[in-house]
Parts: sequence; structure tokens; C-alpha cells
Amino acid sequence: MVLPDAGPKNPFQYQMIKYLRENGFVVSLGRKKQLFSIYTALKSSKPEIIYFDWIHGFIIGKNLPGSCVKSLIFCFEIFYLIYVKRLPIIHTAHNIQNHNQKWLIPERWIYRFFLQNCCRIRVYSEAFKKEITRKFSLEPHRIYVIRDVPFHQHYTNLTNQVQSKVRLGIDKSAFLYLFFGRIEPYKGLENLIRAFISITKSDNYLILAGASLDQEYISELQQLTGNHARIIWHNRFIAEKDVQYFFNAANVVVLPFTRIDHSGSVDLALSFSKPVITLKTKAMADLLPHQDTLLFERPEQLTNCLLLAQKMNLSAIGARNFQTADAANYPDLLKLFQMSKS
Repeated sequence: MVLPDAGPKNPFQYQMIKYLRENGFVVSLGRKKQLFSIYTALKSSKPEIIYFDWIHGFIIGKNLPGSCVKSLIFCFEIFYLIYVKRLPIIHTAHNIQNHNQKWLIPERWIYRFFLQNCCRIRVYSEAFKKEITRKFSLEPHRIYVIRDVPFHQHYTNLTNQVQSKVRLGIDKSAFLYLFFGRIEPYKGLENLIRAFISITKSDNYLILAGASLDQEYISELQQLTGNHARIIWHNRFIAEKDVQYFFNAANVVVLPFTRIDHSGSVDLALSFSKPVITLKTKAMADLLPHQDTLLFERPEQLTNCLLLAQKMNLSAIGARNFQTADAANYPDLLKLFQMSKS
């Protein structure tokens, strides 16, 4: 059983489920409810293994009392899974802490309790494995570095750059920067907007594509962009069939995170053979050593990265990035679940 259902807006989970089913596993999805969602999901099925993606939604509420109630119920449900039902728990650790930076101290206590009760933990990089091992006092032998099924096995990709730019109303000779993903404060979009505005070239465009759940934040960003003629907003969830147009139109993808452990947007860019400008972490440096100069350590370096991208062989970098995505060790997912089943 997979918990919680990440929904169609996070296709990496559906790709994993499809891959497991194709290889003989029977997989069910547990619906996310307000309280006791784990117990309720368990009653609807008789799983041999429980798999969790993010657990923040199970423990963080709208306020402190709500978070305390949710966290207490979550710990009770994990105790029930381990000591009553005796079910193995597998978890993919996407992030050390929640993106909204809410209730970090109690979250860390509960996350430690949860991780120490997982039989196996999956992460995306050796750097993150070392960090999570140290921070939560975990045994390294329980942690496996396994990347996702590549996104090019999921998304349609039948258009070229000229067709895609025409579709988006961009001149075919223009240099296009793309931000793609949900619009949230930790993604550093204000830094990207300021950096792009500082570039005066008239044939440069920036597309910001993705939905926002925080209307106040999106309003602040839109005020920052003002009426800039070369900054184009697509403030909505991008339908699956349209994703190809945004990535194929782009010359380079810019993901100006202020912090990052793992990003599905980076993986998506690699699957569309795109160079990526993003925050330099140990994990990103290890993943993208061939485009190290496009990784920034401080926000003030972002402008230079934008300008540098125009002088580089982006096609060659994109081809290497596709190879990186295509070489992902996702078949090891089968071993991870088979070991837990046995």
C-alpha cells in the first residue's frame, strides 16, 4: 500500500506504481483523510508492505493544537503498523524538513521516530544519505540510493523547439529561460525575477509556469515583475499534454531554489535534455558535474549564470543530462520491495 496518494500532479509516484505493477506487485493507494487515514487505508486492504512518500501532511496542521493532535495520531498509527500488524515500512525521504518551515523542532522528533521504525529508507543521492544518517542516527545499511523512473517514460515529447516557441507565442530566435513547478517561497523566484530584469537584452524571455497555493505570495511576485514585456506568467497547473511545449521551447531551465534536498523539476528538465541552472549542493554537484558552472551558491551569482548559459554549448549539456536521467538505477526499486517482502 502506498501512502499518501500524491495525486496526478506528482506523476513520479504513479510511475513507480506502474513499474511495480508491471513487475508483479499488487499496489493499492491509500487516500489522504484528515485523521486516522493510515488506519482507514489499512482496513480497506491487507498489504504486506506499507510505503510512505512525504509524511509532513500526517503531522502538520493549520495550528499548533491541530499539529499536536495529528502528530499523536500518526505516532499511534505507526506504532500499530510496527508492533501490532508487524508490517514492514519503506519510505522515500524527499526532504529533511517541510518546505514551509513549520513546527521544525517537533517535526524533527517525530520524523526521527518514524525513520527509526522504517525497515528500509530510499534517498536520491549519497550526499543526502550521509546527511540523513548523521542527523537522525540511522544505520547506513538500511538506506538505499535509488532514483526515480525517468520522466521521459511518462511525458509525451513530439515537438521541437521552433514548434514549441510558436505555440507559446515566443519568437523562434529568442533565448528563453524557463521556471517550471509549483510556485512556493523556498524556490527563490524573487531572486530569479530580479536577476532576469538586470539583463537588458531585448531577445531574452522568461516564462514562469506553475500553480500557486499562496495568493499573497504570487501577488508579491507579480508586483515585482510589473509590466515587464519579456516575463510571461502561466500561473496554473500545466496539463500533462502541454508540458512538452514548455520544456522544448526553453533554452535553459532555471530553478533558483534557496534550499533543496531533491527536486522532481530537476529530474524533469534532465528528461527533456535541458541544461539546468540551480542551487549548488553536494547532491547537485555530484549529479551534474559536467555543467558545474551553471550551479550557483549565492543568489547574487544567479545573474552571471543566466548570462553564462548563453555562451555555452547547451545542446551538448542537454544530451549529457538526458543520459544522466536515462541511466537512473530505478530497477533497484524492485529489489527494495522484494527484500522487504521477504
